Parts: sequence; C-alpha cells; structure tokens
Amino acid sequence: MTLIKWSEEAGQVRLGLPSDLDLAMAQPLTDSLRHGLGTSNDVLVHADAVERVSTACVQALLAASRHAGQSGQSFIIAKPSEALAEACDDLGLSAWLKQWSQS
Repeated sequence: MTLIKWSEEAGQVRLGLPSDLDLAMAQPLTDSLRHGLGTSNDVLVHADAVERVSTACVQALLAASRHAGQSGQSFIIAKPSEALAEACDDLGLSAWLKQWSQS
C-alpha cells in the first residue's frame, strides 16, 4: 500500500495522495490532514494520482476543507484526478470540488 507523501516547503504543507484511497486509507488520510492543518495555515493536497477513492476519503477531504475555511486557512486540492472528480460528482459534490481545487 502506497502511503500519503508529506513535505513542507516555505511554510506550506504538501500531501501527495496515493493511487488507491480505499476505506483502509480513510484514517491515515484524516490523520495526515489534521496534522497538516495543525502544522501550517497553507495545505496543498496533490490528488492527480488518485485512481480509486472511497466515500470515507472524500468525507475526510470535505471535513478538512470545512475546517480550513472556518479557521481562515488555505486548503487546495491540486489537480484532482478524473476518478476523484467522478466520485465527487456521484456524491453531489462537484461544486465543492471546484471551489477547493486548482488545476
């Protein structure tokens, strides 16, 4: 299982998501997002490699964006993959993804 890649550059936390964000990845994703938002006011999530995503992982991203918005933090989902976009569309979250993503 490929894990979430973590880096910090110029005060920004960057998380690289693996190709498979199945149910087992929901807790590690949640933990990484919490740590990132607790470490920096600027979190960038690279989502271009995602090929499969569970609803629980989409919920983790949604919760992180909500927390960031309420806390005045920057949260960006960079280059969301087609699989992530389709999952969000299926869940009625296309507008949410568009609001928080950057191509």
